[in-house]
Amino acid sequence: MLAPRDAMRLALAEDIMLQAIPELDHYYVFDVASGDHFELNHTAYWVLETIGQGVTFAELRERFEGEFGLDPKTAGRDLIEVVTYGIENHIIKEV
Repeated sequence: MLAPRDAMRLALAEDIMLQAIPELDHYYVFDVASGDHFELNHTAYWVLETIGQGVTFAELRERFEGEFGLDPKTAGRDLIEVVTYGIENHIIKEV
């Protein structure tokens, strides 16, 4: 499991494309180089979209808390899960 630092800067990995069809509640991430693709829930899609070209873990957690009305402990725990999955699957990188 990832042990994030507040100053850790995250960005989407190269060749990553996000696609949303919100009216159908379908969210996807595609690695156009490898062909890997993942179906996401709305929350995971929001995290990846917010990471975009770069954000620190602290900035991401603060936005996540506000967007979903979470306390800092819950927000941190949930983000660690999403970010760890993203790093392990080469969707997110540390920059």
